Amino acid sequence: MSDTGNAAQTRVIAEQVAEAAITRFHAEHPELRHVPIPSPLKWAAAIVAAVMTAGVSAMALWLVSTVNSMQVTLARMDERMANQDKSLGTQFDDLNRRVTALESVRK
Repeated sequence: MSDTGNAAQTRVIAEQVAEAAITRFHAEHPELRHVPIPSPLKWAAAIVAAVMTAGVSAMALWLVSTVNSMQVTLARMDERMANQDKSLGTQFDDLNRRVTALESVRK
């Protein structure tokens, strides 16, 4: 039983010391006291947060649509380059055949 009494006394003393420390700290630091925020300032902060959220959302949508457009453009460019490569290959083969024929006639 003596442990319970000592624990209870120790707890009471610790609580008193803690309360005194908190009271002293609160008295020494008045800048940390709770100051209520005016309602118009809260409303302004909420409006600014909503506008910024909408702006970030719009920027994300713009980025997604731009990347999608770039992907489509690159796919089209790839198709055109592949077709151009085939066309140039055919032209080179034709020119090579004609040059070979001219050279054989010349000999």
